[in-house]
This record gives sequence, structure tokens and C-alpha cells, in this order.
Amino acid sequence: VATRRLATLATVAVSGFLWFFANRSLRGVASASSTIASSAGRSIHGDAADRPRARRRDAETCVAVAPSRASARGGRERRVGALRRLRGDGVSLRASSGAFGDALDRYGFFLLREPVLSERLADAARSHLLELLRRSERYDSEDGCLGHLANCRERFDFSLRLTSTVARSLNAIVSRLRPALVDIFGNDECELVELSALITCKGSPLQRLHSDAGGLKGDDRLVSVFVSLQDTPVDLGPTHVFFNSPNALTELDFYSTVALVRNIALELGNSSDAVRAHGLGDIYLDERGFVRIPGEQEEVTAEELAFFDAHLRVDESDATLAFHPPWDASARMVLGVVGAGRQGSALVYDSRTSHRGGQNTRGARVQLMFSFQSKGAFVPGSTYTMRRRYQQIERIPLTLTDRATMRSLGQDFNKHPTAGAWDLRVSGKYRLRDFPLSPDTRDDERDWVDEDVQTNIGNVVDFDIDGLGLDGKTL
Repeated sequence: VATRRLATLATVAVSGFLWFFANRSLRGVASASSTIASSAGRSIHGDAADRPRARRRDAETCVAVAPSRASARGGRERRVGALRRLRGDGVSLRASSGAFGDALDRYGFFLLREPVLSERLADAARSHLLELLRRSERYDSEDGCLGHLANCRERFDFSLRLTSTVARSLNAIVSRLRPALVDIFGNDECELVELSALITCKGSPLQRLHSDAGGLKGDDRLVSVFVSLQDTPVDLGPTHVFFNSPNALTELDFYSTVALVRNIALELGNSSDAVRAHGLGDIYLDERGFVRIPGEQEEVTAEELAFFDAHLRVDESDATLAFHPPWDASARMVLGVVGAGRQGSALVYDSRTSHRGGQNTRGARVQLMFSFQSKGAFVPGSTYTMRRRYQQIERIPLTLTDRATMRSLGQDFNKHPTAGAWDLRVSGKYRLRDFPLSPDTRDDERDWVDEDVQTNIGNVVDFDIDGLGLDGKTL
């Protein structure tokens, strides 16, 4: 009970730290990513001899080695979801009304039992998205990074156009997910605000724990969907998602476990030797060797985050994520699951849910990713990976409460001597009610690949707000 109470008090502080930590890293990545060059006046892919890193990725690290269900129909075990192993799987597409929103509120995410995309469409989409990425200049970069991603190496968040193949796959998925999305958002007015291929290659490291975004109002919600375009076992680095609160499946989540670790250290008193003997010396001993334990209201430290990363284990038998405390070799505290799944499976999660990309030690992992947000929502922090032609941008003034909330989440905002505090709100031109969408680009078109790519995480530089003189109007 004491642990749960401390967890509740720590939740806001922990969330704020994760937001701050994520933004600091992401903005560094954004600066580095701003070097994406214009392809005007020359070939976007050049000769093979001019792209040695791309050729190496094609031959070694970004090979589509994972079998599809079509090519390995017999003899391969089809894993059940981790939640089912624990107690009652993710959600069935045939679930009754209310089940989807309840699952998202209860866990922060859910895994769907049935595939949302057929083998044929998934195979076609995977080949098409890999071919598009290979035409990108960033595919030939040394680090192999595209997008505003944590630990961005051999990791590509490639915004898409509605090519014939993309539109066909997206329409098929959304058709299957429509009841779930209406249940989550309450209507079909939610806005499509992200559309990308999220691709990792062999050598992509384990990401640090982070969350994507958080709305300023209680009913502001952004929900992301990852659809696997090939079978995705643990060695392809599927997403790790963490329970957002203690629930019926487990007594712990990330926040309450942070509180538990601090309480363990408190129980050891001020004994440096005892803290060190229980494996907590790196996080709770200062440079002089004195015990220093953060208080209830203090943010999670970088040392605590590194400690959790070092002691989290993936159990491949049920695809769970468990914390193994160094002071008790027999303890196993389940905090989340790994989004491993068969081709066409979907992971749906709230943008506030803590997660991280897994380490890819095998080859190309290709996902079709898209996000919807509540109509009119203001969700600072999201990368909004989407082509500009599908977005609307408006400058909105921030109230005192808005500014305080953003500061608590580690978010920056803009100030003007006369206009006051403001930020940009991104919305989507397409809503759920507009589906199915029509393609606007042929599959064989490639000139757009390196054009219209966002190079600034907040869009402020890209859209030159003051230079355009928007004054709160929509772009």
C-alpha cells in the first residue's frame, strides 16, 4: 500500500522527467537530421558506386530475412500474445463496444489477436516501403538515421505519401480497426496525424525508455498503431511497451517499481556498504560515497533509468518484460510486454505510454505506422511524422495553465514580446470519417522521396511562422 501511494505521488514527476529526457535527446537528433539535403537538380539515388553504405545495408544489415506467413505456412509456431499468457490476451476485433477503450486505459496499449492485414497486402507493402527507403539519401548515411528518434542508428522513420500500395494497405487496416478507433475516440472525427514506414536494420540498438507525447487537456489523446509487415520475433527488435499503471495483470508498473527501489534503499538506512551490496551503489551513492536517495516528489534520475535498463529482461517464452532486482535473484516483476507478433499483427498504444524500440540483431523490420488524435487536440511532443500535404499547422496562444502544464512535461514553447507565449498545433487534413482514402501518387514515382521531409521537430523553422505572418491562421 505504501509503495502504491508513493507511486501515485511519483507519477507526475517521473512523467515530467521522461518528457524532458526525451525532448533533450530528440532535439539533438532533430538538429543532426536537419542536414537532409534537397534533391533538386540531381538524381535522388545516384550511381551504385556513389552509395557504398546503401549497398552494404542491402547486402548485410537490412535484408528482409524474416519469413512471411505465406512462405512458411506450415510448421511454424504462432505465438499467442503475452497478455493472454498472463491473464486474458489483448483485444479481439470481435470484442464488444467499450473493450478497446478500456484496454487502452487499463494497460496503456493492447495487442490485437487477429491480423489486420492479409499476407498478400503485407508482403506487397513491405517490398514497396523498403524500395522507397532505399531511394532516400539518409539510407546511405553513416549512422543510418532518419527522423526524430531516440538512439537513432539503423533506424528510419520515413514519412509516406499515399501511393497506391500505401493507400490500399492503410485503407484495409483502418477498415478493420474502425470499431476500435470509434470506441477509443467516441466518434469518427479523429484526425490522421502520422503516416510513416518505421524500419530498423540489424545493428539498431535498444532505445532508452521514453514516451511520445502528452495532451494538455484531459480529453486530448493521440493513439499510434504499429502493423508488422513480416513475422517479428524478438531478435528483430519489436517495440517494448510498459504498463501505465498497476492493474489486474500485475501489481507493478514502471512508476511503482521506481518507488519500490527507492523504498528498498531507504530500508537499508544510511549504510553505504549495504546500499552497494544490494546493487544500488551506482544510483544512490554520491561522488563522496554518501547515500543520496531522491525524495517522493523528485524526478527519476538518469542513473535510475540506466539501472532499470540494465535489469530488464525479455522472456521469449511469453514475450514479457520483467525487472529482475539485483538484491533478490529469484524475483521477477513483470512490467510490460514485447510487441512480437506474426505478419499483419497490430500494436495499439497511447502516446503517453512508456515504451522503447528493441535491439535488432537480425535484419530488416518493417512496420506501417500511423496515428490518430482527438479532433482539435493539442499534443505537444509528438514528432508528427507525416508529409506536409496531409497536415494543417496553426499558431495558438498559450494560457498560464497551458504553459505550466508544458513545463511539467518538459516541453518548450515560444515567446514573443507582444504576442505572448505560443506554440504550433498540428492537425490532420483527413479524419476517420474520410476513409477509405484515394491514392495521390503512383507506386513508381520516386521524386518525392527526399522532398517535403520535416527537418525540425517543432516545425517552427520549416514553416517560418513569423516570416509567413500567419498570426494564428492555418497553413
